[in-house]
Amino acid sequence: MAAVTTNGDAAANVLDDIRPPAGVVLPPREIRNVLEKTAGYVARNGAVFEDRIREKERSNPKFSFLNPSDAYHPFYQWRLDEVRSGRGTAIAAGRVGEPAAEAPKPQGPPKPADYLFSARTPRINRKDLDVIQLSALFVAKNGRQFMTQLAQREAGNPQFGFLIPNHTLHNFFQHIIDQYTTLLRASGLGGEGGKLQEERIKELEANINDKFLVLNRAKQRAEYAKYVESEKQKKEEEEVKAKEEFAMIDWGDFVVVETITFNEADEHANLPPPTNLSDLQYASLEDRNNASISASLRIEEAMPDEDTTYNAYPNQPAPYPIA
Repeated sequence: MAAVTTNGDAAANVLDDIRPPAGVVLPPREIRNVLEKTAGYVARNGAVFEDRIREKERSNPKFSFLNPSDAYHPFYQWRLDEVRSGRGTAIAAGRVGEPAAEAPKPQGPPKPADYLFSARTPRINRKDLDVIQLSALFVAKNGRQFMTQLAQREAGNPQFGFLIPNHTLHNFFQHIIDQYTTLLRASGLGGEGGKLQEERIKELEANINDKFLVLNRAKQRAEYAKYVESEKQKKEEEEVKAKEEFAMIDWGDFVVVETITFNEADEHANLPPPTNLSDLQYASLEDRNNASISASLRIEEAMPDEDTTYNAYPNQPAPYPIA
Protein backbone atom coordinates (compact mmCIF):
# COMPACT_ATOMS: atom_id res chain seq x y z
CA MET A 1 0.00 0.00 0.00
CA ALA A 2 1.42 3.39 -0.95
CA ALA A 3 2.21 5.79 1.84
CA VAL A 4 0.09 8.90 2.11
CA THR A 5 2.08 12.11 1.85
CA THR A 6 0.88 15.03 3.96
CA ASN A 7 1.73 18.69 4.03
CA GLY A 8 3.35 18.14 7.42
CA ASP A 9 6.02 15.87 5.96
CA ALA A 10 6.69 18.22 3.07
CA ALA A 11 6.75 21.31 5.31
CA ALA A 12 9.21 19.68 7.72
CA ASN A 13 11.54 19.04 4.82
CA VAL A 14 11.16 22.66 3.72
CA LEU A 15 12.26 23.86 7.17
CA ASP A 16 15.52 21.96 6.76
CA ASP A 17 16.22 23.90 3.57
CA ILE A 18 15.74 27.34 5.16
CA ARG A 19 19.02 29.22 5.40
CA PRO A 20 19.02 32.28 7.74
CA PRO A 21 21.02 35.43 7.02
CA ALA A 22 24.62 35.65 8.13
CA GLY A 23 25.04 36.10 11.88
CA VAL A 24 21.62 34.61 12.77
CA VAL A 25 21.70 31.45 14.89
CA LEU A 26 19.74 28.51 13.43
CA PRO A 27 17.53 26.84 16.10
CA PRO A 28 17.13 23.04 16.38
CA ARG A 29 14.48 21.40 14.22
CA GLU A 30 11.88 20.95 17.01
CA ILE A 31 12.28 24.63 17.95
CA ARG A 32 12.02 25.68 14.30
CA ASN A 33 8.69 23.87 13.96
CA VAL A 34 7.16 25.72 16.93
CA LEU A 35 8.80 28.98 15.87
CA GLU A 36 7.44 28.77 12.31
CA LYS A 37 3.93 28.04 13.52
CA THR A 38 4.07 30.90 16.03
CA ALA A 39 5.33 33.30 13.37
CA GLY A 40 2.35 32.39 11.18
CA TYR A 41 -0.16 33.00 13.99
CA VAL A 42 1.43 36.31 14.97
CA ALA A 43 1.52 37.46 11.34
CA ARG A 44 -2.21 36.76 10.99
CA ASN A 45 -3.42 37.96 14.42
CA GLY A 46 -1.03 40.77 15.33
CA ALA A 47 1.49 41.53 18.07
CA VAL A 48 -1.16 41.12 20.80
CA PHE A 49 -1.15 37.40 20.11
CA GLU A 50 2.63 37.32 20.60
CA ASP A 51 2.33 38.98 24.02
CA ARG A 52 -0.35 36.51 25.01
CA ILE A 53 1.82 33.53 24.07
CA ARG A 54 4.84 34.98 25.84
CA GLU A 55 2.83 35.39 29.03
CA LYS A 56 1.19 31.97 28.83
CA GLU A 57 4.33 30.01 27.87
CA ARG A 58 6.72 31.87 30.14
CA SER A 59 8.07 28.67 31.69
CA ASN A 60 8.11 26.64 28.45
CA PRO A 61 11.63 26.46 26.99
CA LYS A 62 10.26 25.80 23.49
CA PHE A 63 8.93 29.39 23.41
CA SER A 64 12.06 31.05 24.75
CA PHE A 65 12.65 32.57 21.29
CA LEU A 66 9.92 35.12 22.11
CA ASN A 67 12.22 36.80 24.63
CA PRO A 68 14.30 39.57 23.01
CA SER A 69 17.38 38.41 24.91
CA ASP A 70 17.18 34.84 23.61
CA ALA A 71 19.73 33.64 21.03
CA TYR A 72 16.97 32.41 18.70
CA HIS A 73 14.95 35.65 18.81
CA PRO A 74 16.69 37.16 15.73
CA PHE A 75 15.77 34.02 13.75
CA TYR A 76 12.15 34.39 14.90
CA GLN A 77 12.05 38.05 13.87
CA TRP A 78 13.48 37.15 10.47
CA ARG A 79 10.89 34.40 9.92
CA LEU A 80 8.10 36.73 11.06
CA ASP A 81 9.14 39.30 8.46
CA GLU A 82 9.33 36.57 5.80
CA VAL A 83 5.83 35.30 6.58
CA ARG A 84 4.40 38.82 6.50
CA SER A 85 6.05 39.31 3.10
CA GLY A 86 4.30 36.19 1.75
CA ARG A 87 7.31 33.89 1.90
CA GLY A 88 5.98 31.56 4.59
CA THR A 89 5.61 27.77 4.65
CA ALA A 90 2.68 25.39 5.08
CA ILE A 91 3.44 25.24 8.82
CA ALA A 92 3.16 29.02 9.11
CA ALA A 93 -0.10 28.95 7.13
CA GLY A 94 -1.59 26.31 9.47
CA ARG A 95 -2.04 23.65 6.78
CA VAL A 96 -0.02 20.92 8.53
CA GLY A 97 -1.56 17.46 8.45
CA GLU A 98 -3.70 18.03 5.35
CA PRO A 99 -3.22 15.62 2.47
CA ALA A 100 -0.86 16.96 -0.11
CA ALA A 101 -2.42 18.09 -3.35
CA GLU A 102 -2.56 15.27 -5.86
CA ALA A 103 -0.72 15.67 -9.09
CA PRO A 104 -3.10 16.49 -11.95
CA LYS A 105 -4.18 13.44 -13.86
CA PRO A 106 -3.08 13.28 -17.48
CA GLN A 107 -5.77 14.58 -19.79
CA GLY A 108 -4.78 12.38 -22.68
CA PRO A 109 -3.64 13.45 -26.13
CA PRO A 110 -4.87 16.82 -27.43
CA LYS A 111 -8.06 16.81 -29.45
CA PRO A 112 -7.34 17.17 -33.18
CA ALA A 113 -8.99 19.86 -35.23
CA ASP A 114 -12.48 19.04 -36.45
CA TYR A 115 -13.05 18.32 -40.11
CA LEU A 116 -14.65 21.24 -41.92
CA PHE A 117 -17.23 19.22 -43.83
CA SER A 118 -17.93 16.20 -41.66
CA ALA A 119 -21.03 17.11 -39.66
CA ARG A 120 -22.57 13.82 -38.61
CA THR A 121 -26.04 13.61 -40.12
CA PRO A 122 -28.56 12.52 -37.49
CA ARG A 123 -31.46 10.21 -38.15
CA ILE A 124 -33.74 12.66 -39.87
CA ASN A 125 -36.59 12.81 -42.34
CA ARG A 126 -35.59 13.81 -45.91
CA LYS A 127 -38.00 16.75 -45.91
CA ASP A 128 -36.56 18.08 -42.65
CA LEU A 129 -33.02 17.72 -44.00
CA ASP A 130 -33.87 19.77 -47.09
CA VAL A 131 -35.47 22.51 -44.98
CA ILE A 132 -32.47 22.64 -42.62
CA GLN A 133 -29.95 22.82 -45.47
CA LEU A 134 -31.87 25.50 -47.34
CA SER A 135 -32.36 27.57 -44.18
CA ALA A 136 -28.65 27.23 -43.35
CA LEU A 137 -27.71 28.44 -46.84
CA PHE A 138 -29.86 31.57 -46.51
CA VAL A 139 -28.45 32.27 -43.02
CA ALA A 140 -24.89 31.93 -44.36
CA LYS A 141 -25.69 34.38 -47.17
CA ASN A 142 -27.73 36.94 -45.25
CA GLY A 143 -26.19 36.79 -41.77
CA ARG A 144 -27.35 35.79 -38.32
CA GLN A 145 -30.05 38.46 -38.26
CA PHE A 146 -31.87 36.48 -40.95
CA MET A 147 -32.03 33.48 -38.59
CA THR A 148 -33.49 35.68 -35.86
CA GLN A 149 -36.15 37.05 -38.20
CA LEU A 150 -36.95 33.56 -39.49
CA ALA A 151 -37.29 32.20 -35.94
CA GLN A 152 -39.69 35.02 -35.04
CA ARG A 153 -41.77 34.53 -38.19
CA GLU A 154 -41.98 30.72 -37.84
CA ALA A 155 -42.32 30.65 -34.05
CA GLY A 156 -45.47 28.53 -34.19
CA ASN A 157 -44.33 26.26 -37.02
CA PRO A 158 -42.89 22.94 -35.77
CA GLN A 159 -41.15 22.48 -39.13
CA PHE A 160 -38.68 25.20 -38.04
CA GLY A 161 -38.24 23.97 -34.50
CA PHE A 162 -34.52 23.45 -35.16
CA LEU A 163 -34.08 27.25 -34.93
CA ILE A 164 -34.56 27.00 -31.16
CA PRO A 165 -31.18 26.65 -29.39
CA ASN A 166 -32.27 23.76 -27.15
CA HIS A 167 -33.67 21.71 -30.04
CA THR A 168 -32.01 18.35 -30.75
CA LEU A 169 -31.25 19.36 -34.36
CA HIS A 170 -29.96 22.86 -33.59
CA ASN A 171 -26.30 21.83 -33.33
CA PHE A 172 -26.51 20.05 -36.68
CA PHE A 173 -28.10 23.17 -38.17
CA GLN A 174 -25.21 25.30 -36.84
CA HIS A 175 -22.65 22.92 -38.39
CA ILE A 176 -24.34 23.27 -41.78
CA ILE A 177 -24.27 27.08 -41.43
CA ASP A 178 -20.53 27.00 -40.70
CA GLN A 179 -19.89 24.82 -43.76
CA TYR A 180 -21.86 27.07 -46.10
CA THR A 181 -20.18 30.16 -44.61
CA THR A 182 -16.73 28.70 -45.25
CA LEU A 183 -17.57 27.92 -48.88
CA LEU A 184 -19.17 31.31 -49.52
CA ARG A 185 -16.25 33.21 -47.98
CA ALA A 186 -13.78 31.20 -50.04
CA SER A 187 -15.74 32.06 -53.19
CA GLY A 188 -15.45 35.79 -52.50
CA LEU A 189 -18.31 36.61 -50.11
CA GLY A 190 -17.24 39.43 -47.80
CA GLY A 191 -14.15 40.25 -49.81
CA GLU A 192 -12.03 37.52 -48.19
CA GLY A 193 -11.98 35.05 -51.05
CA GLY A 194 -8.41 35.75 -52.17
CA LYS A 195 -6.99 35.62 -48.65
CA LEU A 196 -8.73 32.35 -47.81
CA GLN A 197 -7.58 30.79 -51.06
CA GLU A 198 -3.99 31.79 -50.32
CA GLU A 199 -4.21 30.22 -46.86
CA ARG A 200 -5.65 27.05 -48.34
CA ILE A 201 -2.89 26.89 -50.96
CA LYS A 202 -0.26 27.29 -48.24
CA GLU A 203 -1.76 24.37 -46.33
CA LEU A 204 -1.70 22.19 -49.43
CA GLU A 205 1.88 23.19 -50.24
CA ALA A 206 2.90 22.33 -46.67
CA ASN A 207 1.42 18.87 -47.15
CA ILE A 208 3.46 18.46 -50.34
CA ASN A 209 6.74 19.71 -48.85
CA ASP A 210 6.47 17.68 -45.64
CA LYS A 211 5.49 14.12 -46.43
CA PHE A 212 5.07 13.26 -42.77
CA LEU A 213 2.73 16.16 -41.96
CA VAL A 214 -0.41 14.29 -42.93
CA LEU A 215 0.95 11.13 -41.31
CA ASN A 216 1.51 12.96 -38.03
CA ARG A 217 -2.01 14.38 -38.09
CA ALA A 218 -3.41 10.92 -38.78
CA LYS A 219 -1.37 9.52 -35.90
CA GLN A 220 -2.69 12.23 -33.60
CA ARG A 221 -6.27 11.44 -34.59
CA ALA A 222 -5.67 7.72 -34.05
CA GLU A 223 -4.21 8.32 -30.58
CA TYR A 224 -7.10 10.58 -29.64
CA ALA A 225 -9.66 8.07 -30.94
CA LYS A 226 -7.95 5.33 -28.92
CA TYR A 227 -8.01 7.53 -25.82
CA VAL A 228 -11.72 8.35 -26.28
CA GLU A 229 -12.51 4.65 -26.71
CA SER A 230 -10.60 3.73 -23.55
CA GLU A 231 -12.39 6.45 -21.57
CA LYS A 232 -15.71 5.19 -22.92
CA GLN A 233 -14.83 1.65 -21.85
CA LYS A 234 -13.90 2.84 -18.36
CA LYS A 235 -17.22 4.65 -18.07
CA GLU A 236 -19.11 1.55 -19.19
CA GLU A 237 -17.26 -0.55 -16.62
CA GLU A 238 -18.19 1.95 -13.91
CA GLU A 239 -21.83 1.79 -15.01
CA VAL A 240 -21.77 -2.02 -14.90
CA LYS A 241 -20.29 -1.89 -11.41
CA ALA A 242 -22.96 0.58 -10.32
CA LYS A 243 -25.68 -1.72 -11.70
CA GLU A 244 -24.19 -4.65 -9.81
CA GLU A 245 -24.26 -2.65 -6.59
CA PHE A 246 -27.82 -1.62 -7.41
CA ALA A 247 -28.79 -5.27 -7.89
CA MET A 248 -27.44 -6.11 -4.43
CA ILE A 249 -30.10 -3.96 -2.78
CA ASP A 250 -32.66 -5.94 -0.82
CA TRP A 251 -35.83 -5.00 -2.66
CA GLY A 252 -37.88 -7.15 -0.29
CA ASP A 253 -37.37 -4.54 2.40
CA PHE A 254 -39.79 -1.79 1.41
CA VAL A 255 -42.73 0.27 2.60
CA VAL A 256 -45.90 0.75 0.55
CA VAL A 257 -46.32 4.48 0.07
CA GLU A 258 -49.29 4.55 -2.27
CA THR A 259 -51.40 2.10 -4.27
CA ILE A 260 -52.59 2.87 -7.80
CA THR A 261 -55.83 1.22 -8.86
CA PHE A 262 -56.77 0.83 -12.55
CA ASN A 263 -60.48 0.92 -13.38
CA GLU A 264 -62.45 -0.05 -16.47
CA ALA A 265 -62.00 3.39 -18.02
CA ASP A 266 -58.25 2.86 -17.98
CA GLU A 267 -58.64 -0.52 -19.66
CA HIS A 268 -60.72 0.94 -22.51
CA ALA A 269 -58.89 4.25 -22.93
CA ASN A 270 -58.44 5.35 -26.53
CA LEU A 271 -54.63 5.17 -26.72
CA PRO A 272 -52.58 5.28 -29.93
CA PRO A 273 -51.04 1.99 -31.11
CA PRO A 274 -47.46 1.31 -30.04
CA THR A 275 -44.71 2.41 -32.38
CA ASN A 276 -41.13 1.29 -32.95
CA LEU A 277 -37.85 3.16 -32.59
CA SER A 278 -37.28 3.56 -36.33
CA ASP A 279 -40.61 5.34 -36.84
CA LEU A 280 -39.79 7.77 -34.05
CA GLN A 281 -36.30 8.53 -35.37
CA TYR A 282 -37.40 9.22 -38.92
CA ALA A 283 -40.65 10.99 -38.09
CA SER A 284 -40.87 14.54 -39.39
CA LEU A 285 -40.85 17.50 -37.07
CA GLU A 286 -44.54 18.09 -37.70
CA ASP A 287 -45.39 14.47 -36.86
CA ARG A 288 -43.42 14.69 -33.64
CA ASN A 289 -45.24 17.87 -32.69
CA ASN A 290 -48.64 16.30 -33.36
CA ALA A 291 -47.82 13.09 -31.48
CA SER A 292 -49.49 12.95 -28.08
CA ILE A 293 -51.17 10.42 -25.84
CA SER A 294 -54.56 12.01 -26.35
CA ALA A 295 -56.12 15.38 -26.99
CA SER A 296 -56.41 16.09 -23.27
CA LEU A 297 -53.29 14.36 -21.91
CA ARG A 298 -49.98 15.87 -22.95
CA ILE A 299 -46.51 15.26 -21.63
CA GLU A 300 -45.17 18.51 -20.23
CA GLU A 301 -41.58 19.32 -19.33
CA ALA A 302 -40.94 20.54 -15.81
CA MET A 303 -39.46 23.97 -15.21
CA PRO A 304 -35.76 23.98 -14.21
CA ASP A 305 -36.55 25.11 -10.67
CA GLU A 306 -39.58 22.86 -10.19
CA ASP A 307 -39.46 20.03 -7.68
CA THR A 308 -39.67 16.75 -9.65
CA THR A 309 -40.00 14.32 -6.75
CA TYR A 310 -42.71 12.30 -8.41
CA ASN A 311 -43.15 9.81 -5.57
CA ALA A 312 -43.73 12.55 -3.00
CA TYR A 313 -47.17 13.21 -1.63
CA PRO A 314 -49.00 16.12 -3.29
CA ASN A 315 -49.24 19.35 -1.41
CA GLN A 316 -52.28 19.23 0.87
CA PRO A 317 -54.59 22.27 0.95
CA ALA A 318 -54.41 24.41 4.04
CA PRO A 319 -57.21 23.61 6.54
CA TYR A 320 -60.00 26.09 6.98
CA PRO A 321 -59.83 28.06 10.22
CA ILE A 322 -62.21 26.89 12.90
CA ALA A 323 -64.60 29.56 14.02
